[in-house]
Amino acid sequence: MASSTSRRPPERLTWAVDALGVQPRADVLEVGCGRGVAAELICQRLDGGRLLAIDRSATAVGAARARNAEAVSAGRAHFVVAALADLDPRLTDLADGSFAGTRFERILAVNVNVFWTATAEPELAVIAELLAPGGELLLVYDPPDAASLARLEARIPDHLERAGYRCTLTRARLGAGATSVFAAAAEVG
Repeated sequence: MASSTSRRPPERLTWAVDALGVQPRADVLEVGCGRGVAAELICQRLDGGRLLAIDRSATAVGAARARNAEAVSAGRAHFVVAALADLDPRLTDLADGSFAGTRFERILAVNVNVFWTATAEPELAVIAELLAPGGELLLVYDPPDAASLARLEARIPDHLERAGYRCTLTRARLGAGATSVFAAAAEVG
């Protein structure tokens, strides 16, 4: 599938989607999809699988739908205005009910603040119900400085473990500017 834009996606998003390990037939949830750049990368890996992408911003969801119009019309991608904490884990009211009862093999959130600025108990409870057995939540952040990185590395594992997740941390340096990316991969423990 040709990219809907001539610009290369940010390296952190390419890294995040690679780290997510999307399988062609997987059902994937992206939390905080923004303008749909990571969604586009995910959809390029799907063949029989589906992406449900949510964001609280109607403007962002509209842009994501437009960017991924081909995947939307093919039924590979569905974009919904929603806050994670407000989702009914049965998903009967989203995307015309086509995701009812779906459990996701992979869930991705890039730079979604709630997981480190708060304990995110409601959000992590919803994710626990949405993850398929053996499924994985991947939280990815590209903090602006070392102090922010240290805060993320301290808070996120604590929040995940308190919510009953097993957590593995990864740190990578990307590109010529040596941007640090921090990821927490978690499974329900």
